[in-house]
Amino acid sequence: LLDLSQLESGAVPLAREPIELGPLVQRVAGDVTASRPERTVEVRSEVPPDLPLLDADPERLHQVLFNLLDNAYRFTPTGGVVTVRAARQNGALRVSVQDTGPGIPAEHLPLVFERFYRADPSRSREDGGTGIGLAIARSVVEAHGGKIWAESTVGKGSTFSFVLPADEVESAIRESGG
Repeated sequence: LLDLSQLESGAVPLAREPIELGPLVQRVAGDVTASRPERTVEVRSEVPPDLPLLDADPERLHQVLFNLLDNAYRFTPTGGVVTVRAARQNGALRVSVQDTGPGIPAEHLPLVFERFYRADPSRSREDGGTGIGLAIARSVVEAHGGKIWAESTVGKGSTFSFVLPADEVESAIRESGG
């Protein structure tokens, strides 16, 4: 809660550095699957290797991806799939985490990023989390100058997406070998 309050107030400085998204996604996917070894959900990464670098705080971006992937992994039934996709979008990078879970009713979507909100209040903390992960994700993404949102179809799954500014200059330097 302290972390979230500091993020929302802007009191947490970001330790920005150029980040390659693909390796970070692989690391987070490994962390999520290792934390729930009893689950048999496939995690796919569709992150092209030639994306521009992100000028972001690696720990905070890890936190965003972990929260989104962990939620998707937890709510996807056995045999389901969680897919992380990334693409360029108007000078930014769009990252999406899509699951094949039960979906979220439309009336709950505007509230999922609020503190302590749970679409299903009957879920226990063991299977439903604390209700602050998505609020933290929103605060971190917004602190980086980005935007985050959710889309869902009940019975088909959910997609949580965020857009962050990309660092095209650093990407050009990396691609030229300099």
